[in-house]
Amino acid sequence: MSGQMRSSRSMLARGLSVLRCFRAGEPEIPLSEIARRADMPKATAHRIIAELLEEGMLERGEKGLRLGVALFVLGARAPRQLKLRDLAFPYAEKLHHLTQASAFVFISDAFGPDAAMVDAVRRAHDAGTGPGAEEETRASALAATRLFHAYGARTALPPPGARSADGEPARVLDRGFVVVRGATGAVGIAAPVLTAVGTAVGALAVAGPHGRLQPAKAASHLRAACAAVSRALQRTPEPVPAR
Repeated sequence: MSGQMRSSRSMLARGLSVLRCFRAGEPEIPLSEIARRADMPKATAHRIIAELLEEGMLERGEKGLRLGVALFVLGARAPRQLKLRDLAFPYAEKLHHLTQASAFVFISDAFGPDAAMVDAVRRAHDAGTGPGAEEETRASALAATRLFHAYGARTALPPPGARSADGEPARVLDRGFVVVRGATGAVGIAAPVLTAVGTAVGALAVAGPHGRLQPAKAASHLRAACAAVSRALQRTPEPVPAR
């Protein structure tokens, strides 16, 4: 491989590492934080960000950088995202009406067992009363991420009766959902959308204020909705990227 090809691939990898710095519930990130997360000098990060800005993959915001419209348009063409979103969104709307909470559709990150939100139906938020939209997004994303981690670790679970150093994956698989209670009072609950072989490729989640959202009742609605989406997904299968 020539030095020019190695350099080109290296720059591509660095550009992708910058884009992967953005997390759910963080609309904007300062350049210094991007450089830290991407583990690169500020000067290098600045140069790469300048190119991503020019291509519309990033945009400047009031508090830092944010993902650009061009990246959204490109991502919206991904077939797995489109299929799962089309199947799951009507159930997210039903969950919103049943629970009076915000409802979310997530897919698993292609680069790891993390949650990437593809759509949401949000409840009305009153200023100064309870958690806001960002807190609910973070709680639901954390619940979905823990869910994907548990299903990704299922092959490493000990046999029945054996003790595990980390019992969360086993508990999640047994219950079929995850509940996350945030410090701001937001509660997020997520359940998986499964392929025929039991791979969690997506999740439905609801989030709302502690005290108003009933986890047991919401989890029951979520599991029923996810079972229906899973059946529909399995009737119209599509290639799932290998991890």
